[in-house]
Amino acid sequence: MSSLLRPVGHLPASVYWFRRGLVLAVLALLFFLVVRLFGGGGDNPQNTAASDPTSAPPAAPTTTPTVTETPTRTTTTPPPPRDTKCSGSDVRVEVLPANRKIASGSALNFVVRLDAVSDGCKATIDPGALTVTVMSGNDLIWTTTHCGQAIPRATLVVAKGKQAASTVPWNGHRSGPGCLPGQPAAKPGTYVVKADFDDRSSAVQAFQVV
Repeated sequence: MSSLLRPVGHLPASVYWFRRGLVLAVLALLFFLVVRLFGGGGDNPQNTAASDPTSAPPAAPTTTPTVTETPTRTTTTPPPPRDTKCSGSDVRVEVLPANRKIASGSALNFVVRLDAVSDGCKATIDPGALTVTVMSGNDLIWTTTHCGQAIPRATLVVAKGKQAASTVPWNGHRSGPGCLPGQPAAKPGTYVVKADFDDRSSAVQAFQVV
């Protein structure tokens, strides 16, 4: 211990103390460098995190898809017809000849159509409710009041938006009470037909016999 504090040698004591101080300085510098190297001293933690390749990028904001509602179409269904018998005030009557021109003596069909005025109903088609008449001026040519068998018996459902029709055939001849056979054929000329249902009359429709 005394040799450390009192250097022994032929040189002055100051030289030995200088050498020892220089060695201690070198050792201190080496110690500082080792601590600096292995301790990672002074690194900014924010820079380290930013340079880390494993850091996940910030999540992109999620967007909620917009759903557009398509308006639904509603269809209006006509109400069911009343379970009541049609009267003339419940319907409109129309009659149409199947052809506007026929040869003399040829048969011709007449289509009688019933349309509902307001509520639906059921029309009883028979000779007592429906009549069809063919005229030439004031001359009565043919009528179902003479030939009731020409009226097809049926029950028609009459409702708005639904056509109800009955077909009445004409043999192309004149008629008389009792619808006796052998009546003369209608001569060439212009004729009109009209239909009546329970006292409700149609407009007249013209046709020709040639």
